[in-house]
Amino acid sequence: MFRKEKKDVLEVEYMDEKAAPHDAIQQPRMPASLSALSGSEYTTLGRKAILKLDSRVMPCMVIMYIMNYLDRQNIASAKLAGIEEDLSMNDVQYQTCISILFIGYILMQVPSNIIVGKIERPGLYICISMALWGVISACMASVKNYSGILVCRFFLGFVEAIFFPGALFYLSLFYNRKQYALRTAILYSGSQFGNAFGGLFAIAILKLDGVHGLAGWRWVSTRLDVVSKSLILAFILPNSLKSLLGFTKLEKEYLQWNFESDQGQQDNADEVGAWKGTMMALTDPKTWLMMGTLYSVSHERVLASRIMF
Repeated sequence: MFRKEKKDVLEVEYMDEKAAPHDAIQQPRMPASLSALSGSEYTTLGRKAILKLDSRVMPCMVIMYIMNYLDRQNIASAKLAGIEEDLSMNDVQYQTCISILFIGYILMQVPSNIIVGKIERPGLYICISMALWGVISACMASVKNYSGILVCRFFLGFVEAIFFPGALFYLSLFYNRKQYALRTAILYSGSQFGNAFGGLFAIAILKLDGVHGLAGWRWVSTRLDVVSKSLILAFILPNSLKSLLGFTKLEKEYLQWNFESDQGQQDNADEVGAWKGTMMALTDPKTWLMMGTLYSVSHERVLASRIMF
């Protein structure tokens, strides 16, 4: 009996010894180049690297969110320009055009984030989605009836669903948790800018009513500038910390260490599968709190739009 227990203990110790090197590999270690820096040098390097990363990533993401919001809200400006009369729609059909966007939006959000979590170029993926929603929005300018705009609005929501959850995931690839919270708030400001200035922007475009024989609401929908912006942003946005351009080796090492030390381990894509990650999200109270907050904000905007129109 004693021999058997001793054998079991030895087997456990042997297994622990085999597992130890693997665990050690997973734990991040500060690069020697960073540990050699003084405290002030390390702080200066960190501020410079983060500021440089912010200037590369955050303006692009905010601009994309503004474009996303404007394209989604074009239908409200189109009503002022007489889209209901031109397409022979009643109020119920108009409200259906507004609502159907969110059906496509809901259907695509989860599948899109599963995709963006598995591909090597999430920045490019988001830029491609931006180009697609610009093309679909432009297609709305050529619709002739209610069915046409209904289809366009559905696919517009389907493609735009890629952006916001994808953007949140994208930012999580570059910042630690404390930094991520601030960058998420900055990203949210994009929708507020769109909400604040979208109406003024639409009014300016509506003045093109009749130019080249197009109604004002068709000009509002013609957003091919979104396609050109997406192509430019595709060359600016990095896809990972390892693919950053224009950063020194020391800055890259700091950003990598800043991210990995906060996570507590090096990145391991096989650690959590899609199903396990989904269940973790569904059982997290913060997920439901966030859903309630977003629902309240969206519901308030819908009520405001109905009061206005």
